[in-house]
Amino acid sequence: MDRTAEATAWLRARRGADRVRRFVYVAYVVLLFLLGWYGMYAIGLFHEIGHRRPLAESAGTIARALPSGLVFAALAGLFATLRDALWRGPVTLPGPDVDWLLALPVRRRPVLLPWFALSAGIWVLAALLLGFAGALLVAAADLGRIGVLTAAFLGPAVCLALLAVVGAAVVERSRKAADRLHRATPVLLLAVLLSAGQAVAAVLGHRVEVLETIELWSGPWGWAAQPVLAAAGRSAPLWPVALALLVAATAAALACAGKIVAGVPVGVLRARARASGGVLAGFLTADMRSARLSMTGGPETRGRGRVQRWAARLSPPRSPGLLVAWRDAMALLMEPRRPGLMVLLLVPAGAAAGASAETGGGTAYLAAAVAALLGYFAATHLLEPARLDGDDVRRTAWSPRPYEAMALEHALVPTLVLVVTGCLLAVPLALSDRPAAPLVVLAAAPVLVAAGLLSAYRSPVPVWMLFSGPVLGEAGPLLAMLWYAVGPIVGVAGLTVLLAAPFPVGIPQSAEPPARLAACWVLALVLFRWVRGRARARVRP
Repeated sequence: MDRTAEATAWLRARRGADRVRRFVYVAYVVLLFLLGWYGMYAIGLFHEIGHRRPLAESAGTIARALPSGLVFAALAGLFATLRDALWRGPVTLPGPDVDWLLALPVRRRPVLLPWFALSAGIWVLAALLLGFAGALLVAAADLGRIGVLTAAFLGPAVCLALLAVVGAAVVERSRKAADRLHRATPVLLLAVLLSAGQAVAAVLGHRVEVLETIELWSGPWGWAAQPVLAAAGRSAPLWPVALALLVAATAAALACAGKIVAGVPVGVLRARARASGGVLAGFLTADMRSARLSMTGGPETRGRGRVQRWAARLSPPRSPGLLVAWRDAMALLMEPRRPGLMVLLLVPAGAAAGASAETGGGTAYLAAAVAALLGYFAATHLLEPARLDGDDVRRTAWSPRPYEAMALEHALVPTLVLVVTGCLLAVPLALSDRPAAPLVVLAAAPVLVAAGLLSAYRSPVPVWMLFSGPVLGEAGPLLAMLWYAVGPIVGVAGLTVLLAAPFPVGIPQSAEPPARLAACWVLALVLFRWVRGRARARVRP
């Protein structure tokens, strides 16, 4: 028996006044932020455009960056929307609605479509704001009239947003699509990064017009850019064809949206409701680890490739002292995405470290800090087994060894992987003009791993810090973030100072690399001792 109309009418009657109050409050907050931040700068720039062209001197640079820059923005937006669908998705109902309403004899399409429409409206609003900002930027460079540019930006931006939301609904509905997106994530991320690099190269005057033409016709991300290029006076003679393709693709996607949304499994909706609640709780308590675990705790699973099947057949070592290292190595083999992300982070970290060695003063410290921070994030991708053991001390109950000793054993494999990978990446620098580059890797790797272990074995934030009265009440979330990040801050800041500080006058220059190496190792020993104390406090507070 279909009770959809009866159930929804009863819910509207029960939620009526409260829903109106919440809607008014949310609309007020959004309007306040838009007028106070976005609106203030947009109105100011619009006023400047009416009297002069404030970015006219940069017109050539902006014109060169437009084709690849627009493709990068479109690809980044599509990638972010699809990745969001892996844990939350465009159809995310509250927990009571999933547990109670969908269990009744009601048709799911009228229940789910309003939530899909809400997500679509949010993404369309974001696309409109970004599109209008892009139109103001291009108009400020005197590359076109503001009215024409606004129309050229906003229409394709809305189409891209709707396409992205429908694609996210497909990922949410189909487990096979989610698995394919998981496997394709490194390739998609690489495409986004390459398009960003191409935009930077275009700004520097190194355009590849053939590649830009291919990108502009490769898909919706390129079709959406062609009307903007035509409005900005760039060469895009077939932009009406590209716009027609974009509109047709958007219409076809919207025509299938209702069927896609109605087919989302109840189990997926229930998992997404729990994940959204966990992420919100993690953000409110400033526990990013908890929020990330809630994001990755969905029903999707990754398929096993050849490397994973081969690793599953390996026998464990006979020595009990090598079991933790063996488990860490197996974890990396079973999830090769983590070493791949580590390599992607080590490349810009090496570039920043090289820039720190070439410059001096505050620029050297800034570049060294960026290199240390990227290196820390690279190390954290290798420390997931340590974080799991730190989250639940019962995971190590199989071993008679002390908990704090096993915490330190988690440093062996990540340090070895960082050192080997970093030295391989530093070989070109060592063969050119920086023979001490491998020594920098040897100095930084133990410090970065120790800082990551400090984050893995951090204790939960005390309740009194979040709710400590009127004096610290408003600063509670900030203090909680500092509580969780104090270990990594000490490691990254200490490594920055030790690598970028000028060497004392009077000491031979040949002694500088070994001295910095020894100082970094001393810092690593101090951090490892801190890790041991934190781990001991987890089991014997």
